[in-house]
Amino acid sequence: MVQAQIPCDSIPNTFRHWEQRIEALNFEDPELISLHYLFLQDIKRETTRFQENTLPRLHNCLQLDYYGTKADFRKVLYKADRAEAILSARKGMVDKIFYQRAEEELAFRDTGNALYNLDRALQFNKHQPEALLLKARLMLTQKAYQESVNLIHLLYTEATITDEMEKAVSDFTVELYEELYNVGDALVKNDRSAEALEVFLALEQFCANMPSGYCNDDYYRGILRSREGVYESYIAIAREAEKRRNYAMARKFYQYAEEWKQRDQQ
Repeated sequence: MVQAQIPCDSIPNTFRHWEQRIEALNFEDPELISLHYLFLQDIKRETTRFQENTLPRLHNCLQLDYYGTKADFRKVLYKADRAEAILSARKGMVDKIFYQRAEEELAFRDTGNALYNLDRALQFNKHQPEALLLKARLMLTQKAYQESVNLIHLLYTEATITDEMEKAVSDFTVELYEELYNVGDALVKNDRSAEALEVFLALEQFCANMPSGYCNDDYYRGILRSREGVYESYIAIAREAEKRRNYAMARKFYQYAEEWKQRDQQ
């Protein structure tokens, strides 16, 4: 079988083109690292084909310096291997790089970009504990209570937490519970039962996800510290729960209302 002729004159240009493509790879931008790792794999496949198909017949290219050309090819392979080692390592750190960017954005009070980078971190590693905790904090400041509760649940059930981070998670859990408690209390006092119900739903899920005994068994009633209007608040919240077809919660608050009424008559 007749082999195709070797494109001897284009070999130096091929080497330069590979080197230019390697030099154009981005090792720092987390948006590009994974993509550029794939670009590098394309380059390596091309060098492998050259090594298997062209290099054994290089002696036929009389116009080229045989040993000099092989040395130039080894330089290309070295650069490609070095780039692969860096990108391979960085590819496994993309979630952490996005998290670091989120922290940097928060230092400049740019919450929008911080959340974008946290979401990107969690796309690459949905159980990244630092990103989960920081996003839970931001959701709490934005009064997105249900999402904050969901993120804490992920932290406790899916993420791997170091001893050092466990303290930070525990402190935030207390902060989250107190915020839900105080917000629910304030909403009830201001006769905003629909909004109070949203907080109760988040609090209910929070306490259901926490270890037994973490939440006081009376945490619903504990929210309603003000004696004035308590019965009406129970009824309003029960009715709001019924509208949303959360009949279990509705029954619970009707029961609270009846118990309150009987206690108040004594």
